[in-house]
Amino acid sequence: MRRTGFLSLAAAPLLAFAPLAEPAQALTVTEPAADSVHSTGASMFVTWNNPTGQKLDMWLVRGGTDRVVQLASQLTAAPRSQTSTVLPNVPAGDGYAIELKSRNGDARGLSPSFAVD
Repeated sequence: MRRTGFLSLAAAPLLAFAPLAEPAQALTVTEPAADSVHSTGASMFVTWNNPTGQKLDMWLVRGGTDRVVQLASQLTAAPRSQTSTVLPNVPAGDGYAIELKSRNGDARGLSPSFAVD
């Protein structure tokens, strides 16, 4: 048996492991910024990373889960994108966020929480 280093060539296949799967990248909303304040009727930018390859729907949510209004549908499937949207007339307060959801519902991303004045 021929030896190289510490392992014999006969034992080398026993140490061959399957490569670890890359962790799935998440759909992320990076803008609006955390703790920012936005006015109703004004434009605000929404920026995101979309590794899903699917078109997205955009919602204004409050409390992380309560959908207030749909802001857009079938946004681009590009890996990174930005859009401007007009914040509708909603009650002033904290705890608002932008939710992006893939069209098949498999992926969801929330922006950091922001306030409406």
